[in-house]
Amino acid sequence: MAQPQTRSNRRDSQRKIEEILIAARAEFFANGFSASTIEAIAARAEVSKVTVYNWFKDKENLFAQVVRKECDVMRRNFVVDDLEDRSLRDILLHAARGMLDFLLREEMVRFERVLAAEVSRDPKIGEYFLDNGPRTLLAALTQLLNLAIEKGEIKSDDPLASAEMFAGLVMGRLDLFLRYGHTVCLSPEDRQKRAERAVDAWLLIHQS
Repeated sequence: MAQPQTRSNRRDSQRKIEEILIAARAEFFANGFSASTIEAIAARAEVSKVTVYNWFKDKENLFAQVVRKECDVMRRNFVVDDLEDRSLRDILLHAARGMLDFLLREEMVRFERVLAAEVSRDPKIGEYFLDNGPRTLLAALTQLLNLAIEKGEIKSDDPLASAEMFAGLVMGRLDLFLRYGHTVCLSPEDRQKRAERAVDAWLLIHQS
């Protein structure tokens, strides 16, 4: 009987961790890093502060875990199950649409604005976000491009720079507009057209 109890305890622990991460995400996205407290996160998750500290050590680590979890959602856009049966253009379109859908979410836009305001007070917050967010995603995209280079589908002597170019073509000036409070409304059709233009321009450079 001991083994089922162990599995049950493990499930309970995992559920608590998920509840804390969900609560922390809500707090960080609504209030930013500095204004969010372990007390508020614990209350939202309906656990004690001690439980939060036991699992995540401190607020910085909890913030990093929340960002990593968000990036896991984004990273799925670079993972295609039937990779061998998809053209590179289709794979890149999948990534571009995923990038637009993810980064244009209202809660993500609000979170990045709050985060940008806090970085001037504490640059470490920006590093936490960059290390666990954009840099992680850029590494995933670079890995995808390296596979394409090995197959001879594209040419690039700097895959990281090519990945940065891809992201830049997809987002264009949207990042700038969003950062300064401009409302960007792109219909699904507009996002698809934007993704197609970005991918085709990028491929024109890397397949010539």
